[in-house]
Amino acid sequence: MEAWLRVADELGLGDRLARLLRGEARVRDVYEAFRAPLWLVGGLARAVTDALTGRRVGYIVNMILNHTNVCVVGCRFCSFYRRPGSREAYTVEARRAAEMVREHWLRYRIRQVLFQGGVNPELGLEYFEEAFRLIKRFTRGEVAVHGLSVVELEWLSRRERMSLGEVLERLRAAGLDSVPGAGAEILSDRVRRIVSPAKSSGEVWLSVMARVMEAGLPVSATMMYGHVETLWERAVHLLRLLELQRRYGRVMAFIAWNYEPRGNELSSEVPVAAGGGELLRAVAVARLVFRGEIRWIQAGWLTAGPALGVASLEYGANDWGGTLYGERVLPAAGVPLPLLVRRSIEDLIGRAGFEPFERDNWYRPVEGVGGAGVAEEGAGAGAAAVA
Repeated sequence: MEAWLRVADELGLGDRLARLLRGEARVRDVYEAFRAPLWLVGGLARAVTDALTGRRVGYIVNMILNHTNVCVVGCRFCSFYRRPGSREAYTVEARRAAEMVREHWLRYRIRQVLFQGGVNPELGLEYFEEAFRLIKRFTRGEVAVHGLSVVELEWLSRRERMSLGEVLERLRAAGLDSVPGAGAEILSDRVRRIVSPAKSSGEVWLSVMARVMEAGLPVSATMMYGHVETLWERAVHLLRLLELQRRYGRVMAFIAWNYEPRGNELSSEVPVAAGGGELLRAVAVARLVFRGEIRWIQAGWLTAGPALGVASLEYGANDWGGTLYGERVLPAAGVPLPLLVRRSIEDLIGRAGFEPFERDNWYRPVEGVGGAGVAEEGAGAGAAAVA
């Protein structure tokens, strides 16, 4: 790490990057890190991660359950949602949703379900309580529910005329284990007015996440980049997430993902996706900003692809994310997804010079689990398994 800082000194960036590493970063420091040579911030970020978790890279066997595509929010970057009454709209009944989780648990031994969809005005709190309780019952409590988003939680609070605290208490009692960071996009109201004008402000997103953590639920944090935001706004976004973590301490991981300009309204203004270098830069700068305060940074392969996901490991990422069985959002935007099973994920990580380990929803290693494990290799024969 000292060698990288000496190089940074030669380029006139030593003081700024040193402040990041001391946890004293200002917005200008983070902004300049985004503008610094990629090889420099990448090498320094990898050195930070090596000191933090070594060459070990986690992954989780999980599924995404997009329980409905009906949404009244209508984000301009989203290709997945359909308005109420659309012929393409769907909603999965609560019991059927739980049965789908059980099927994946029996077949793949998943450890987590990411339970998310649109803001469907027909779905109240009881729908989610039933689904979560049945998921726990059908899987003997072995599958964690990583579910909903800030906008969904806001909606339920208004719909049920309950405080957010009451909604969270009931969801937690029903089986909700953690909350993903969806809906953050960029925590700039200028950006949000353009890309998701019906969503609440960045301050509201932060306050809801604060309330979630006060209720005892851990969360993840995200950043969607590559649309109308500036580098300065990216820098502010990361520092606001760091401040949130310092106040509440339950942010488990950070995930950066690029905007996909296919089949959505925003594509007329932003027709080209951000390049791979932008993912590597986002991962590296996030590691320098968060250091060990947000311990896990995901590789971001879902939108960028497995090859860039592997590359991001050398730029400070230390978690692959999940197998993501059942993902429907990106295919709706025309982005084909490979079937990534335990063996192929471990091969990808191992061939890149890292040590893979399976983890649970809380980023704890699963003891005694090898690469081949269960019968997932035979499932989905003919799918594009990455090997």
